[in-house]
Amino acid sequence: MNTFYGRHCLGLTLVLLLLATSPLAGGAVNTTLHEQRQAYRKAVDLVHAGHVSAALKIQQELADYVLAPYITYHRNRLRLSRLSPAEVNGFRRDYPDLPGAQRIFSQWLESLAARGQWRTFLKHYEPTDSVELQCLRLRALHITGQRDTALDGVEALWTVGESQPKACDPIFQIWQRERLNDAIAWRRLTLATEANQRLLARYLVRFFSSEVRVWAQARYDVHVNPANIERTSRYRTDHEWSRGVIAHGLRRLAGRDAEAARDAWAKYRVSHGFSEAERRPVDEAIDAALAEAGLLDRAPTAEDSAETAVRFALAYLKQQNWPLLQAWIERLPEAERFSDKWQYWLARAVDASHEDSERARLAYRSLAEKRSYYGFLAAQRTGLAVQMNDASRTIGDVEMQRTLAIPAVGRTIELFAVGDEVNARRELLSVIPRLSVEERRATTAMVQRIGYTTLAIHTANRAELRDDLALRFPVLHERLFGLASHATTLPLPLLLAFARQESAFEADARSSANARGVLQMLTSTARLAAKRAGLPAPTANGLYDPAINIPLGASHIAWLLRRYDDVLPFAAAAYNAGEHRVDRWMRERAGVALDVWIDAIPFRETRNYVHNVLAFNQIYAARFGDETPMLPGVDMAVAPR
Repeated sequence: MNTFYGRHCLGLTLVLLLLATSPLAGGAVNTTLHEQRQAYRKAVDLVHAGHVSAALKIQQELADYVLAPYITYHRNRLRLSRLSPAEVNGFRRDYPDLPGAQRIFSQWLESLAARGQWRTFLKHYEPTDSVELQCLRLRALHITGQRDTALDGVEALWTVGESQPKACDPIFQIWQRERLNDAIAWRRLTLATEANQRLLARYLVRFFSSEVRVWAQARYDVHVNPANIERTSRYRTDHEWSRGVIAHGLRRLAGRDAEAARDAWAKYRVSHGFSEAERRPVDEAIDAALAEAGLLDRAPTAEDSAETAVRFALAYLKQQNWPLLQAWIERLPEAERFSDKWQYWLARAVDASHEDSERARLAYRSLAEKRSYYGFLAAQRTGLAVQMNDASRTIGDVEMQRTLAIPAVGRTIELFAVGDEVNARRELLSVIPRLSVEERRATTAMVQRIGYTTLAIHTANRAELRDDLALRFPVLHERLFGLASHATTLPLPLLLAFARQESAFEADARSSANARGVLQMLTSTARLAAKRAGLPAPTANGLYDPAINIPLGASHIAWLLRRYDDVLPFAAAAYNAGEHRVDRWMRERAGVALDVWIDAIPFRETRNYVHNVLAFNQIYAARFGDETPMLPGVDMAVAPR
């Protein structure tokens, strides 16, 4: 048995034993934890059935049970309109660290608004991050006679680059009639287009005066179709609105056709009175696009923005223009410049230009001490062993008991036990920041060991437990992965790396594109993989079964590796983005080094996906005692397909 899997099973048994004898049980000496859970479920069912007296009687018997407050929570949820301020605030006072208590308070405020009890709402309102409650407060102020105060607060909520909750509509409509003007509307339209919120941008056009509306529509049009801006006769008028349209259109066009943007900008610079502040972002965007297309070599200047420096660095990275890449990396803001990514590429640039090979070696050695994608690449380039920096450790019984005694931790584990995953996750998110490092480790380990592996992985990341590899890189479905590894001849660590990246081993995972299961298979891809492998064609829901999903996903990975001559970065990119895109990227970047090709992948999601699969493969391989290079060759050149 693999040591991960054995430790997982033993850990689960340990948690169950600890729970059975922990302070969670409380109550009468002869009442078991199992019996208390049954009683709790019965009480909640009685509350929802309207038998409150019977539920309260059980709650009294469960007074020392850690979930007893949740009986009150469920009762309060069903009687929000009848709750008094004393009851709501008393519940919060009695259980200040109970996430449900704050939720009840927020929902009670919303119910007051829904019933028009605006003065009571204002009396009990507290500052909040909830935009909905902020809007309801402004509406309450307006209705109770504080009109100017209410309307003064609307602009900040309205002028954002995304849609706001429907609860904001009533006060927004009043403010729009009395306070909205073209300048404010233009600011929001600018934010919406910069955030690529097309539906919102189109909606906003209606709020402009007739004189400016044509330019608002023009801004939307050039956002959707940047080629419009090449027709300079359309935009002859020179004022702040037209210049805003032209600048936005040119920056959009530069990303698609750098030369066309450059030529159009040459005309607009003469015909329109752009200020220096208006010109610079357009100049920088077009120059960066020209650099990305290999049409411009430019050194950094003191006036270049941080965003521009990143764009130029990426452009010259893709071009393998090592001297200019080095110059632009050294122009990056300090936090960016000293990231693993840019330190690796700085070392590559220095190494390639032969200016200071010792400097490159020192940079590589420093990076090679880190457990990261770029650290693993640096280790391969220097011939050093990869460093796992694993701080995993076994949680002792005493430490587990002590952590379980923390009420919020106890509630988390118990909520999972009684099937209330929603509130369990809320408790976990709420308590983790309040715990010590060792308490976070013990809590996360318990979550993992009772079967919530995906949640444990995410929790370990949030809980600053990134060096606890046992928590962050577990092994699930080991038998199925072992069988798939044997059938496909793919290394087990590689299959685990794909599963860890795709779903974090969650069998019920489903993506926005309808990819399903542990290895996130699309139904069409899974059926094609089944046909190739001589396996039964799966149903869509059948892909949630790991026994179906894992063999099909492994078969597809094996097919992709054969297609791409066992070059894992190509296969991983194709698993995420499709073979046709990868083939095109290989043609477009033929001849560049493989590490450059990876960082030149135009889709951020796919680029990060490839980074993670490669890094996770290294980690799982090391944990299984295997050695595998990050890339087939550190200077392998990409061949066209």
